[in-house]
Amino acid sequence: EVVKKVHHTMRLDQHLVFLLFAALAWPSAVALQASSLQASSSPVRRIERIESPTRLPVWPVVNGLCCTLLDAVGWKAAASFVEENFGGRVAPMSLNADPFVLLVHHRHAFSMLDPVRPLFRLLLPEGFPAHPHRGFETVTMTIKGGLRHRDSLGVKQDYKDGAVQWLTAGKGILHEEMWLGDQCELFQLWLNLPAAAKDATPETTVIHPKRDVHTKTPEIRLGGVLGDDTDEEEQRRPLSGPWRTDVRLSRIELENQGDEWQTTVPPEATVLLYCRRGAAEIDGQPLNQYALAYTERGASTVRLTATKPDTDLLFLCGLPLEEPVVSSGTWVVSSQAELAVADADYRAGRFGIPWDHALSDDEWKAHVDQYGPSF
Repeated sequence: EVVKKVHHTMRLDQHLVFLLFAALAWPSAVALQASSLQASSSPVRRIERIESPTRLPVWPVVNGLCCTLLDAVGWKAAASFVEENFGGRVAPMSLNADPFVLLVHHRHAFSMLDPVRPLFRLLLPEGFPAHPHRGFETVTMTIKGGLRHRDSLGVKQDYKDGAVQWLTAGKGILHEEMWLGDQCELFQLWLNLPAAAKDATPETTVIHPKRDVHTKTPEIRLGGVLGDDTDEEEQRRPLSGPWRTDVRLSRIELENQGDEWQTTVPPEATVLLYCRRGAAEIDGQPLNQYALAYTERGASTVRLTATKPDTDLLFLCGLPLEEPVVSSGTWVVSSQAELAVADADYRAGRFGIPWDHALSDDEWKAHVDQYGPSF
């Protein structure tokens, strides 16, 4: 019976990888190069380019198709209203922005009154059953609802409603992520690790960011301490985990039209801004809802002005690693040879054996105790 479960879950895992990355148009093997953003001659960062990611219908698919139809006929405000209030879409963004690899914006709803839900659940589980990662970190930033995490190390974590999970895959881990709550919205960022840290021991940390009520800043720090005052010992910390000194991840919430936010960044840093809600200007240049802005390097000031009330943006700032990156499926490594090793290790079961997401906690724990990683 155990062998049957193992074989079944391995087929589930293969199905998951196909759906998650083929559907998101993730290339089969991508060599990501350092961003070719030109240096800015302005003292304030300006937009180098803007991308509007494709939004795919899922969870619930009916809502997502409705949003897609509204977009197609030019009723974008109505599509945004449906998505923001009722869910149904996912927006994957492949990033050519060292050290950032991938950003995904999820907005989903799970209603017992959805007539298509039982059938769709047979085709696609509500979440992401056990799948492998190696060579990078995932930073999952919840807004409403969240995820249930179980992994091949025997760790279970439930996190939601503003909590952030920082997972260092390092040399390799299997984990599952299943949706928690009727209404779910979150960002997941794939953050590259330097080559020297790609063989790190896997670990996960959940943090609960809060706004600094004393400074009344619109910024909510989600992880990373780039730009903070750090002593010499802190600066020698490994480049992994939520206190990485080479990145800074934040949400910027501007309540009123005309509200401003300004910050200082290293001139050489990669800075991206994604508008989740509302609209803003970056040094006078517009950034609309569901758009991603790449900024020019060279200037050390980022300045935002809300052009609509209740504007909410994701701010990503990181120092380039300037190392080769090769990505395929769920691996982010440094060469084609390392890619082949990752595939071979997974096929040999060194990450552990995937489990069925329907297993109880006791059954899952017994499975990973018997079939856990063998690095």
